[in-house]
Amino acid sequence: MELIALAMLGSVAFGIAATFILRRYFPRKIEDDYTYVLRSADGKKTTVFLPPDLPEAEQQQRMRQAYEKLGLPALPHYPAPMPSGDTNPWRMHRHTTKAFRNGDFQAIQIPPEIAYGRPDIDLEIQRIGDELRIRPARAAEQA
Repeated sequence: MELIALAMLGSVAFGIAATFILRRYFPRKIEDDYTYVLRSADGKKTTVFLPPDLPEAEQQQRMRQAYEKLGLPALPHYPAPMPSGDTNPWRMHRHTTKAFRNGDFQAIQIPPEIAYGRPDIDLEIQRIGDELRIRPARAAEQA
């Protein structure tokens, strides 16, 4: 019994020490959460830094440059990569809005700080459980 208690105490002490060492000597940088690696089909890769407060025009320019580096074809609107599952969710900005009726449709207003730069952009809406995902329509689907 004492051996089990001693092993548990050692495990807790190791966890605390490892956490301290990681945070002290390997601090997480804000860039870690917003740096994305893009890969082409032939194996080339490049990184893009896209903080959430970056205006959409600049996001599009950075994505355009990354696509050019990879030799990928130009797009009318570049998709922004989604944060990976290990991104700290408390650093992701959340916005709220209200739904309202517009004739037979339900509509929302997108806050200006996250709205798309062009008002004439075609959007794709996908329902996943109780969530709605809105993103620019892909070029092939727009034709």
